[in-house]
Amino acid sequence: MEKKSFQKVYEKIEVPRDGVLDAIRAGKERANHGIPKNKNNTRKILWPIVAAATLFISSSFISPSLSHVMAEVPLLGNVYTAFNDAVGRNLQTQDLITELNQTSSYKGVDVSVTNAYYDGAVIGVTFSVKGNLRTEEDGRVQGFYEIFDGKDGISDSKELVYMEPTENGYTGHIQLSYPKTELPSETTFPFEFKRIGGKEGSWRFDVPINQLPYRTVNVDKGTDKENAEINVHFDSITEGKASTAINYTATFPIQGKHNQVRLEVYDDQGKEIFISTDGIDLETTTKNDRIIVKGRSIIPQSIKGKTNYIKIHSKVALAGGDPNDPLELEPIKIDLNK
Repeated sequence: MEKKSFQKVYEKIEVPRDGVLDAIRAGKERANHGIPKNKNNTRKILWPIVAAATLFISSSFISPSLSHVMAEVPLLGNVYTAFNDAVGRNLQTQDLITELNQTSSYKGVDVSVTNAYYDGAVIGVTFSVKGNLRTEEDGRVQGFYEIFDGKDGISDSKELVYMEPTENGYTGHIQLSYPKTELPSETTFPFEFKRIGGKEGSWRFDVPINQLPYRTVNVDKGTDKENAEINVHFDSITEGKASTAINYTATFPIQGKHNQVRLEVYDDQGKEIFISTDGIDLETTTKNDRIIVKGRSIIPQSIKGKTNYIKIHSKVALAGGDPNDPLELEPIKIDLNK
């Protein structure tokens, strides 16, 4: 294959028709499996422009169309490069990826979990597949899986994933935020394929993952104002080896239970810092006619030592309002040199 620079490939990208069709198929899968509509599904509709940009730049686990683009780029023998996982690439250069060899076999199809990482609040898993499987028109294999037993309270707990062809079969990758407020030092990652390449079955794993060393910066700052209807309070910053998590608590009036928080983050030079996964809802409760949401946003890099502080601009898409005209709250400056 003639080598092409990513920039040249990027300049030729057209509207991702295949990605749109994939999203429709994913929606049909959710309907077929009885997955209820939730705030995260609504978010993808209300924030189409932000979602499109974020999904394209993050992993092909989230945006299948990216795999098709990346297939034109030399893989350099690195699955994290192939699936555009910046956190995984960084950790690999630091030799911080855990090598695994767990295999599950069913109906002549072998699935092997090959490696994993758990950095701050970010989890990544790669796997390989062998067997006689039905492929898509572009040569990829489609799988449908559940994470954490498909619990409804976990964002995107049931999803489609697309696997790229290799010399010996196919390779795949998923990345997600740990779906709870507390980050344990070690845990397992329940992960099960329900269908691969048109074959129904069960390929289940409990992937052991150990938390890499991280630092928590306690913040306790926010837009809280007495009698204010909408507040966003920043609780802490989790600084991982190759990722940064911003943890916050948002409160809304009861009728605003479908409001959605989005963040924009800038460094001490005024340069915007890319957020790969925004507005993750970890926990939602109701108290005194108020909705309380524990949320998290992920920066796919360590910002430790790169900026003295960050300035966060909170924007809230109001339920029933124009998603392109969100409520903007006062910016919050957070010192990272504590």
